[in-house]
Amino acid sequence: MSKNRPVTEIASKIALTVQSTDRISKVYRLMKSQSLAHVTVLEENKIVGIISRKAIKQLGFGYEFGNLDDVETGIFDMLQANQVMERDTPQIALSATIEEVAELMAKGAFIALPTVHEGKPVGIVDINDIVLFLLKKTC
Repeated sequence: MSKNRPVTEIASKIALTVQSTDRISKVYRLMKSQSLAHVTVLEENKIVGIISRKAIKQLGFGYEFGNLDDVETGIFDMLQANQVMERDTPQIALSATIEEVAELMAKGAFIALPTVHEGKPVGIVDINDIVLFLLKKTC
């Protein structure tokens, strides 16, 4: 397996997005119901950032009860996606290689980046995708 393979081989193909003005409670429910770690944030149909479920969970009071791992969501109704998202994240073209994405993530300390086709979000690549790819390569 070559690091020069296209990022499309490892990126998620889930293109769910949220609006910058969506309440964090809505964003969290969507991410939780779809088992998403990250989601792309749009404003006027343009990508303005990315938000992680981890960042959202850090806003609330986490708890574990039985087999449940969740967070108290009361504060989530007071915040919007644009108040929690990571701004100005680079967008990854589908033609980018895995190596190019890995270098960009390492240099910019990004854990996830949106993949785009003709300016429209088509998925997300995150650090876990890169690590899993590298693990397969060494096995």
